[in-house]
Amino acid sequence: MSMTPDELACFKDLLSKSPPGPRIEVGVFRGDTLKLMLDENHQVFGVDSWDGMAVPTEMDMKDGWNPYPRGRLRCSMPFIPSARLFQGFVPHVFTQVPEVDFAFAHVDVDHFGPTKWTLHYLHKRMVKGGIVVCDDWFSDRDWLAAGAINEFAKSIKPLAGSCGRKAWFAY
Repeated sequence: MSMTPDELACFKDLLSKSPPGPRIEVGVFRGDTLKLMLDENHQVFGVDSWDGMAVPTEMDMKDGWNPYPRGRLRCSMPFIPSARLFQGFVPHVFTQVPEVDFAFAHVDVDHFGPTKWTLHYLHKRMVKGGIVVCDDWFSDRDWLAAGAINEFAKSIKPLAGSCGRKAWFAY
């Protein structure tokens, strides 16, 4: 989705500071952010269902409300010839992704469960100096993606920084 000018500048800065190596985005949607990650010197992978959101769980609800019901954000798979795209829902789609270590990752899957699964998947696959940037972060939220990011930051790896709705982990 869209980033504020500050978030975009921060994202580009983090991308430029990441070490050489494969890059991955989980939650590609129409591919705008993935296109920023393209570089002829690095493999770039994109993961999405392109079938919209999965069924929300309790961790995706607040006071009975969920902004991302089943099917929201459905779109066509974008044509990005220099990226390898993998279609499916997290976590099952990860069986399709080659077993490589990543230098940079962008996580934008909105729901709690897929965000948590993705962070655990990436945690085992980041190179020294690698960066995992997460979208939809709010420091005080315990639901949706922010809840999973905050839980991961408390129990597995502290956040290295944040800028607007972006937060990141440094490896």
